[in-house]
Order: sequence, then structure tokens, then C-alpha cells
Amino acid sequence: MARIPAASRIKAIAELLEAGDGVSIAAMAERYAVSMETIRRDLASLEKNGLLTRVHGGAIPTARAAPISMRVNSLSSEKASIGELAAKLVGRDGWIFVTHGSTTLSVAKALDEGSPMSVMTNMPAIAEALHGGVKHRVTLTGGEYDYADGALTGQQVLDAISECVFDTVVIAAYGIDPVHGLVESGKYLQHMKRLLFQRSHRRIVVADHSKFGAPGSYISAPLSEIGTIVTDQPPPPSFADAFDEAGVRVIYPATVKESDHDQ
Repeated sequence: MARIPAASRIKAIAELLEAGDGVSIAAMAERYAVSMETIRRDLASLEKNGLLTRVHGGAIPTARAAPISMRVNSLSSEKASIGELAAKLVGRDGWIFVTHGSTTLSVAKALDEGSPMSVMTNMPAIAEALHGGVKHRVTLTGGEYDYADGALTGQQVLDAISECVFDTVVIAAYGIDPVHGLVESGKYLQHMKRLLFQRSHRRIVVADHSKFGAPGSYISAPLSEIGTIVTDQPPPPSFADAFDEAGVRVIYPATVKESDHDQ
């Protein structure tokens, strides 16, 4: 293919991603007769706008819309660091709920390294990561299985949550807005997370950096109710100011290093 203007090339790549396709840097460079470095810059631009997630050798549709099998490979090292930090905050002697998600799955893997605990989840993979019934006591909510999300959904999930009061809930973020707080893609997730906020004493929201400013149509919780956000890098200044004002504690690897240095 002959060279086309940069704006047209970026639009064409975005359309491929919107169709649900992943893209290869090498293939796009050959297709549009440009260098791989040029394609990397194009992908970086699209990622800033929330249209994709870069992975080794290319990009996939934005992680929020991709199947769980793809999301677990997106920002995997960042999610692992979030998981380790969040696991240190979870009390071992309480009743804990962990929502479905690729980042919460990383939390579960980190939690498995510690002493036995009691967990409820709507994600079978989290029960497996915690070796439920062998090391940890794990309860699945029940519900209809959604293969794309790897999650149990529906009224049974809501009923299971309604019957409990959790010491701590670990919640995967769909998006975080500096004004409105935690935002969701649909009313079911809004309802489920609102219920978790109502049925818990302590909330830990886990979110990689791409979730700051990621849009959502429904508000599940205002910033003032979140409690703690665990992420992989400092939030943008506008978010940091909003978090300070709302009393949200934000933890990321650098904050832990600073704390260790101060000691």
C-alpha cells in the first residue's frame, strides 16, 4: 500500500481495533509503508485516547472491552505489582469479596502466598488462583457464567452479596473519573458494585494507570466512598488533587519505596 497521510493511517488502525481485531506493529508498518517506530508512535497516540492497549509486538482493543483471555496479557507486569501491593492491605482474618477482573486476578495470585483466608468471588479463576478448598476457604456466588469476562453474573451474584457483610472488598475499576468517581459500562455492574460498597466496611479499588479518565456511563461510587486506590504509577495531577480533596488514599510502587526510605 502506498503511503497515506498520518491522520488517515491512525484512523484506519483505530477502525481495525474498533472491529475487535488486534494489530501487529510489523504488519502495520509493511501495510502502510512506514517504519515500525512510526507505528509505535501511532499506537501510543491511540492508547492515550483509550482506544487500545499496547502489548508486545502490537496492540489489542482497549483492555476494558477485550475478553478476559486478552486482558490478562495487557499490562501484566503492572497488574502484578498492583496485586502484590493490594494483597498487603487485605486483612487475613476477615471476610473478603474479590470482584472479577484481570487486575483482581493478580491480587488473588498474590493473596495465595499468605496465610489461609475466607473469600467470596464471582470469578472461578480467582477461586482456582486461591486453591479454594485446599489452602483458602473460597465461596463462589453462583450465577450465569460469562465466558468473555470469565465471571458469574446475574441475580444470584447480587443475592449472594446481599446476604453478607464483608470486612474488605477488592474491586476492579472499569474507569475512574476525577469528578464522578468510579464509573461503569452498564447498570448491572453499577448495581453490583454499589451493593458491595453498602455491604462492606473497607474498600480497595485496584486500577492500572489506563483507568484514570477512562469513560463510563454509570456511577457506582463517588470518590468519597472509595477509601483506597492501588495503582501502578502516580495518577495525573487533576486526579491527585481530587483524591486528596475526597480523602482517597492512593498507593503505587513509588509511594511504598518512599515510605520504606522514610523509615
